[in-house]
Amino acid sequence: MKIGVSSSLFLDSNVDLTNSLEFLEKKVKYVELVCDGHINVMEKENMDIPHSYNLDYTLHCPLTDLNLSSFREKIRNVSLDFVEDIVKTADKVHANLVVLHPGYCVFKSDYEKATKSLITSLKGLNDIQKEYSINITIENMPSYNMFMFREPNDEIMGNLGNLGITFDIGHSFLNNNIEEFLSDGIIEKIAHIHIHDNNGEFDEHLCVGNGKIDFEKYMPLLKKINCIKMIEMQNKSFNDLDLCIDNIKKYYR
Repeated sequence: MKIGVSSSLFLDSNVDLTNSLEFLEKKVKYVELVCDGHINVMEKENMDIPHSYNLDYTLHCPLTDLNLSSFREKIRNVSLDFVEDIVKTADKVHANLVVLHPGYCVFKSDYEKATKSLITSLKGLNDIQKEYSINITIENMPSYNMFMFREPNDEIMGNLGNLGITFDIGHSFLNNNIEEFLSDGIIEKIAHIHIHDNNGEFDEHLCVGNGKIDFEKYMPLLKKINCIKMIEMQNKSFNDLDLCIDNIKKYYR
């Protein structure tokens, strides 16, 4: 079983990327590198550090500044150009998969335009994926109205092309649609999993087992997905990491 941990565990801490990876190398084989904060792997001083460790990597896009759903073409195009920079970074650190957020739309009246813009961006992402031979995935988002791709709707699913889905089970739980994402025709598109827990109200990124997600219920379907199960907890839950790994192993046995 492929269990990994996102280096986001060390955001808002005093631990640098070197010590983060040194710690995680003793726990897991797979690590998701991030493009934010003091452990931003896109920064020149951090870019060579991952090569020093016996780890396999995925790469998560920045949490801010990108909007692939912007109907303002200059912003959308700049976002798409920056994705290419992210993919180039993935290539440099030998990450074979990139996780992207689909973007956002603040006002309901703009949703149709934002959806059309996202579909256009998906076509561009397919071109980038083909050029660099690095898997690009789109992550399903939590239950805040402004986020796109909160559910596996036909408009987005029908335009993914060769892109995959990063299935965030915590986000899906907040939207009450885990079964939809794990249904036939959609589950096959899942190439990566973010695994964490919450109590059904907020995106808490808790240790698996410390929230209300019934992992045992969904495990028969989750076991069918041959990909990395990437633990994505926040620094506040640092002391729960070993418990989280153990709980996931228990559910997957």
